[in-house]
Amino acid sequence: MILSFVTAALLVISDWQLSQTVADTPALPSISTLPPQEEAPFQPVNPGRMGLAAALQSALNPDPIAAQTRLVVQLDLRQVTVYQQDQPIVSYPIAVGREGWETPSGSFRIISMQKDPIWRHPFTGELIFPGVDNPLGSRWIGFWTDGVHQIGFHGTNQEDLIGQAVSHGCIRMRDDDVQSLYSQVAVGTIVEVQP
Repeated sequence: MILSFVTAALLVISDWQLSQTVADTPALPSISTLPPQEEAPFQPVNPGRMGLAAALQSALNPDPIAAQTRLVVQLDLRQVTVYQQDQPIVSYPIAVGREGWETPSGSFRIISMQKDPIWRHPFTGELIFPGVDNPLGSRWIGFWTDGVHQIGFHGTNQEDLIGQAVSHGCIRMRDDDVQSLYSQVAVGTIVEVQP
């Protein structure tokens, strides 16, 4: 558990680095989402604003919300359910990873959260700022990383694909739903992903 928080903390770009990156980046024209055959795993530029000390503190003393809440993702049903103190509160429809890019199953914890994430195109390096063209929508809730790629819950600008296996591992949600989910979880919240 602590290792995953440390890994997440090491991936975080500090606010200063992000402001420098954004300040040094020329304005980009709006571009639409990549066609599915060119899509790659979604990567938020700044997967969270949590330093190493805060990550370790969260691992040792979880947020009360994180201690009382858990998420259960049922890949076959294409839904995520929020449980508080073992009682189901609400379920949301989701889109999941497609064949060859399946959403990993297992038990995880939320390692990063971000409002209005900036997405870096994995092939061109272009930054996609918050807005209608951003494929991450308005919220990012990360729960898995291999040190390079990240998987998490996020909004989408293609809500018609909810309920399908279309992503590269991430769990896509309607933007209103991911905003609601964001308000019910914290870093450290358990995420159980069932096949």
